Amino acid sequence: MLISIVIPVFNVEIFISECLQSVIRQTYTGPLECIVVDDCGTDKSIEIAEQLIAEYDGPIDFKVLHHDHNRGLSAARNTGMDAAKGDYVYFLDSDDWISDDCIEKLAKPLQNEVFDVVVGDFVIVGELPYRLELSLPEGPYHEMGISKTFCNQGVYVMAWNKLYSKEFLKRNRLRFEEGMVHEDEILAFEISCIDKSFYVVKSESYYYRIRENSISTNTVFKQKLVGEVGEIQCLKEKSKQYGKIEGIYDFYLFWIRIVFWRISLLELDDGMEEYVWNHTKGFMNIVPSVCCMKNKHNRLLYVVCRKDQTYQRYLYVTNEYGNTLWCRVLRNLLNLLPYRVN
Repeated sequence: MLISIVIPVFNVEIFISECLQSVIRQTYTGPLECIVVDDCGTDKSIEIAEQLIAEYDGPIDFKVLHHDHNRGLSAARNTGMDAAKGDYVYFLDSDDWISDDCIEKLAKPLQNEVFDVVVGDFVIVGELPYRLELSLPEGPYHEMGISKTFCNQGVYVMAWNKLYSKEFLKRNRLRFEEGMVHEDEILAFEISCIDKSFYVVKSESYYYRIRENSISTNTVFKQKLVGEVGEIQCLKEKSKQYGKIEGIYDFYLFWIRIVFWRISLLELDDGMEEYVWNHTKGFMNIVPSVCCMKNKHNRLLYVVCRKDQTYQRYLYVTNEYGNTLWCRVLRNLLNLLPYRVN
């Protein structure tokens, strides 16, 4: 079983060697290919990578692909995914590294059964304001449904440290949305809607580095995030596509809350706040009725926000209205309504 490891590279000259060395040390005895995608950084990352690969003498088939100009993480991952020849694809960020037995551990369940996705556990190197956990027990999962996986935060959304069936990705035309800061979330949304089987390996095999100037923490990208309200539009379109799936609208609002939470952490001036409000109007329009949701809080959001569907209204319901006695009564009354799939 051939496994393809895809590594996008952009301005990581102090980390790229450690990343590639961790690939070289893999104990997996099956065929491996490693696709390094040069996304046109301004430092010596790709030169370091190419020198290390040139000096390597082993069974791993290394390839280096070059973009003509910087296109971003999503495009680099898509380039690697398109070039991958493996039965399964594994995404590794170039400032992180993996355990020596990472691929061996994740591939082991595939010896007996075919899974769309195999998920491994990870270690955070650095500090995060919140914990990202893989809380599901080890083992296979079939037809679990979105409400029992991502909605319950049993599986983290990041693309890395997961083996994806290449046939599964190709059949469902799954790709990373380009031009977005949090591209992992859109792909995770889609996968959780259509995934029929996955396996959880409760063993830490990935080392996720938090650094000051990474995409997830850089102030510049946080400001750019305000302009990325297109993520909500994208989620709306995906929800329409998968509208017949049970739990889709609870799942959609789960992600909307995450996007709004991130925006609420920014110190917005009046102009930026107005921009966010205006461009997030209609985020509830995708939900056909209150009966299409099981979650109490989502039902409350639908009823209270449906007339003025703005970011400002959402914050009011979450931070102020949600603490009133009438709100608690209304939430319980709404929960008495029958649930139905659209």
